[in-house]
Amino acid sequence: MLRVGVLKEIKKNEGRVALCPEGVLALTSQGIEVAVESGAGDGCSCPDEMFVEAGATIFPSAEKLLKNAELIVKVLPVSPVEAELITDAHMVFSFLKLNPTGDRLKPLINSNTVYFGADLLEDDQGAHPILEAISEVDGRMAVHVAANLLSVSQGGKGILLSGADVIAPANVTIIGSGLIGRVSAVQAWTNGANVSMLSLKPENIESYDIIRDGLMIQEFTPEKLKELLPKTDILIVSVYSLRNPVMDFIINKELINLLTPGSVVIDLSVEQNPVIETSHVTDINQPTYIVNNIVHYCVPNISATVPLTSSKIYTKKITPYIELLAKNGLKNALTKSPELLSALAIYKGKITNRILADRFGHTFNNIFDLLELNL
Repeated sequence: MLRVGVLKEIKKNEGRVALCPEGVLALTSQGIEVAVESGAGDGCSCPDEMFVEAGATIFPSAEKLLKNAELIVKVLPVSPVEAELITDAHMVFSFLKLNPTGDRLKPLINSNTVYFGADLLEDDQGAHPILEAISEVDGRMAVHVAANLLSVSQGGKGILLSGADVIAPANVTIIGSGLIGRVSAVQAWTNGANVSMLSLKPENIESYDIIRDGLMIQEFTPEKLKELLPKTDILIVSVYSLRNPVMDFIINKELINLLTPGSVVIDLSVEQNPVIETSHVTDINQPTYIVNNIVHYCVPNISATVPLTSSKIYTKKITPYIELLAKNGLKNALTKSPELLSALAIYKGKITNRILADRFGHTFNNIFDLLELNL
């Protein structure tokens, strides 16, 4: 069996952990050894003692852990610093969170490791269960954060999302009809707001049964956006697709300036698909800034603001796949699980996922051909 290693996330203000103690217990109860880097769960109220009780061995550093584990699990993509420590003896399972340039692939290719992208994992219905689980948290948090930012203490215009008595509710415009957009729309509507969703995929308009009084989904057009922005209090943007990452539009500063002072922009696409000219990446410590009296919130890992909830969801979703890999090894696990096969991104420097190969101009390699050649 492969020994599982849980690395501590090194990004500033990132408190999530790839496996909570209950996930560790699920593995150790099956005879799988689990190593955890000391402090890996501190940011989500899971101290080392809880991992020890679940049967894990604690290691004081990433270097020592990596010498004692083969299957490495993380939440965030492997950083260049971490990639220098990872070798061809390791398998890694984490999110890839690809940016437009694909430069995050380079250190992973160079490390010659085997890499699984949690966001690539696809079930037999064409859904991405791990990505969608975290996206649901993102969508809910987007509305929660936006409602708070409307208060004057945060630079907002001082209105209540739901309205009150004879006071009208806030108007929320959402660009993007993926899961984050849909969850945000329903969350905002449930909290009393008027919601307009603009879909860049016309086929989604009829397939999503979320039309109700005060919640509309329409096809995105520049004209429709210009019409909505002057009366929008909250603008939420979430436009990203694994297969079609390039968006042929930009929301320039002239369009953003159509918002009235104190309006709020929640840009969840800022890192992976930047479309708002006035946006730049922020972090949990300093999440907002103001441009022309418009509050901008541009934290790409918004689910990290609720690290315990996010970690528990991620743990629940990935544990069956980690168990499968640990018990069976790479080839047998891939044979048993088409879902796991869909998540395999890189095998010893070669791209083994067709989405990545097509998107970034790499040669696609069939993993079973590579394994037969013993490469």
